[in-house]
Amino acid sequence: MHRRIGMGFLVMGCLVMVTGCATPSGPLAVLPMTSPGAAHHNLEGIQEYGAGKWQEAKSRFESAIRADPDMAEAHFNLALTLHELGDHREATVHFKRASELAPTNKEIVESPAYRNHLGLSSTLERHLSGGYRY
Repeated sequence: MHRRIGMGFLVMGCLVMVTGCATPSGPLAVLPMTSPGAAHHNLEGIQEYGAGKWQEAKSRFESAIRADPDMAEAHFNLALTLHELGDHREATVHFKRASELAPTNKEIVESPAYRNHLGLSSTLERHLSGGYRY
């Protein structure tokens, strides 16, 4: 009896730890130090994304990328938006670009959406995040 209870707590603890890794990603903001125009478009895109206005968010993130093609966060945010729009092929392109520009940014490279699109997530991660490999 005690062994079952102990095993139950162990399983629950493992699930809590794993589900903490599978939280949904959201768009990333940047400080306007190096590229104020791009940061402004990125922030507008985040606001549109938060309101569920995917086409408007896409347009803002694309404007941010035009203003600063090396802004990893804008590529990541555009990828999230393209994912929401169902354009998984193009989302994967921007997820890859974001990780090339910022390979040590954990918010990008550990994102379940990023990992799912690049085929890096385990079956358990995909199940817990509701994601698929695209």
